Amino acid sequence: GVIKATVAYLDSKGTAYTDTFSLSIPVTSGVNYYATSTPKTTSKPQLVITKNTTDVDPLQPGSIFELSLNVKNLGTTDAKSVTMVLGGGANSVNDLGTPQPGAGADLTNFAPLGSSNIVVVGDVAQGAEVTIKLKLVGNVTTVPGAYTLKTSFVYSDTAAKNFVDDQVITLLVYQLPQVEVSFYRDPGMMTAGMPNVLPLQVTNLGKKSTVLGNMTVTADGVDVTNNTALVGALDPGGYFTLDSEIMPFAEGPLEIKVTITYTDDFNQPREVVQTLNVEVMPEPVFTPDPMMGEDGMPIDQPVTETFWSKVGRFFKGLFGLDSGVNEPAGGDFSTGEKPVEPGGVIISGPKG
Repeated sequence: GVIKATVAYLDSKGTAYTDTFSLSIPVTSGVNYYATSTPKTTSKPQLVITKNTTDVDPLQPGSIFELSLNVKNLGTTDAKSVTMVLGGGANSVNDLGTPQPGAGADLTNFAPLGSSNIVVVGDVAQGAEVTIKLKLVGNVTTVPGAYTLKTSFVYSDTAAKNFVDDQVITLLVYQLPQVEVSFYRDPGMMTAGMPNVLPLQVTNLGKKSTVLGNMTVTADGVDVTNNTALVGALDPGGYFTLDSEIMPFAEGPLEIKVTITYTDDFNQPREVVQTLNVEVMPEPVFTPDPMMGEDGMPIDQPVTETFWSKVGRFFKGLFGLDSGVNEPAGGDFSTGEKPVEPGGVIISGPKG
């Protein structure tokens, strides 16, 4: 409202004055309480991929594998007539709930094998989880890296309202080295208790060059020497050799374990483990030679005198040479014959 005020006053000379003022005062009404409508919550299903796995790990170019998707309904109502479109591309549905083609499915790196990219799932109740499995093949031209795979879910709610949800999963593709560990020649039979050579060879069977780390040779129950070496880069068809030496302590089959380290395409350490089998022969048993003495030297054996040796001694005696019989150095070498009695005729040759 407005209030008018009149002011009368005198100046220093006694002259009278009158002024009028208008004052505006805002006036508000009382608080009014009234009922308001409660906003309605949107009730709809919501399908979410909670987990994805493959039966082949790791994936490589050209791998044939089975993709498993765990899909859960996290919405507030049931999802009816669920259909999944691998690779995406279903951006709308018709009145019957059929997916309508959009920009097209992206199946450049992973393609369905044995069926189409459309999977009919059916109804998924609120809070329920279903597993969807698809057979896929990786493109052989795919290079190592992380690839996204788009999926579209087409479904309706209990009020027959249609929905399309797009989701993306990620698959990792590796290019692992394809190497083979073998013998570059026949190692032959191994012998227990003796050093044996393992002629090992690592060959790159892949179509691309690869860089390998350390190669380590181990075996249970044996001593292995010269068993570690750095392999380095191998071209397609290239090889690396290593001659390790082992000394087994027991006979029987022996498993040789070869471990090669390397770094994969995502800079994670990995290793290639291959095994080779060899046969170990028993340790040889050495029988003492009766012709050898305890000191390892040969023992002198008795010599049986022949007719011609006697003739030779006769002529030696004629010329004054030593014509005695050579006796063995030690030992009793009697032959069982009757010894020659002393006093026999000894013919001495001239001297000087």
